[in-house]
Amino acid sequence: MQEKLIKLWKTCETKQLAKIFEEYMKSIDIKKYDGRRKNNDNTYIIDGKSTNWNRVQCFYHKGSTSFGHENLLFVLRKESGNYFIIERESVRAFECDHNGVIEYNEKLLDEIIKEHKPLFDTLLSMIS
Repeated sequence: MQEKLIKLWKTCETKQLAKIFEEYMKSIDIKKYDGRRKNNDNTYIIDGKSTNWNRVQCFYHKGSTSFGHENLLFVLRKESGNYFIIERESVRAFECDHNGVIEYNEKLLDEIIKEHKPLFDTLLSMIS
């Protein structure tokens, strides 16, 4: 799986990841975070505009909107640094940069992939 994720990191652009993530969230009926709502427990946020799409962060909050308690977080940076991170609740399942794989928690990554299989199927189909 490491090799596939490295290939994904090298080929995927920030806006591509954001679009695929958003389509997946909509497909499983997850609403976009809205600060005007009282309850945002089961929502997603995509932030790429703040960095002019040099870096995108895709958050899926399930049960909590507190920073660091995301059910799923993707971070992809392509400019001014180049790295790819997948994590859950502040625990990195996968991280790589130009030096190679920095973090690989196979058990956690397998859990994440199993829970979000359609998302990973779509992402990994980009590199086939």
